[in-house]
Amino acid sequence: MALAAVPLILLGAGASTFLLAAAAFVAGVASEFFTVVWETVHNTHVPERLLSRVGAHDEFWSFVPVPIGQLSTPALAAAFGTAAVAVTGGGVAAVVMLVPLLVPSLRRIEINRNGET
Repeated sequence: MALAAVPLILLGAGASTFLLAAAAFVAGVASEFFTVVWETVHNTHVPERLLSRVGAHDEFWSFVPVPIGQLSTPALAAAFGTAAVAVTGGGVAAVVMLVPLLVPSLRRIEINRNGET
């Protein structure tokens, strides 16, 4: 998912339209791959009785930062410039998306093909 931040960084760096489009395509492919893996792990490792609750928390905590970013970006852009905000925001997003890799159990999550978790 950290690849999803690359187009924002490139936008702030003043990349060409072609490079932005290519980066957005790669980010979209990576995002869809992540979505398939995430849903598979979610539906395999979360007990059926908790699927709705876990899914609700997943959605809620995934979208809480969106309005915060939308409300703070104009003020930050006025203070630091749009390019700096785009590059910094993309960098912060990439780092935040890589933080879960610090958890060993998340790096080695497995799916048993016999239907057992």
